[in-house]
Amino acid sequence: MTEWVSGWVQELSTPQSNGIAQCPFAKKAWDSGEVKVIEAQDLWAAVHQEIDCFGTHRAVLCIQPDPEQDYAELEAACNALNKWFAFEGLDIWLLSSQMNDSNIVFIQRHSELDTASRSLEKMGYYVGYSDEDFDRLIKQRRDLLGN
Repeated sequence: MTEWVSGWVQELSTPQSNGIAQCPFAKKAWDSGEVKVIEAQDLWAAVHQEIDCFGTHRAVLCIQPDPEQDYAELEAACNALNKWFAFEGLDIWLLSSQMNDSNIVFIQRHSELDTASRSLEKMGYYVGYSDEDFDRLIKQRRDLLGN
């Protein structure tokens, strides 16, 4: 799984037509050992365990092969947990993804994600986003942080 993530990081780091990589921060974090990859069939147990000890990595990817939940359920669970984390004052944010027949939950610091997002916004990264997508993916996260 780590080899697959390494290849994915390369893809995410390749500049798009606008000259900005899909994730300009991925390669640096990966190359400096700041990303942890966990493969687990019990996704939510892995997420819970990694949140409980989060701190030594910039991001933790909890990957569940052959997922039990479809993407809509995965995203809804992450959104609900993010609201709870914000309510509790925890500097944790979960991002959901589904690819290659796997569910992926990214665990990151809410504050660091917001700082990176603001840098991307200044670079014009979100120019192609619809108002609805920007509100759903960026503005709601910022609002929960209180910024």
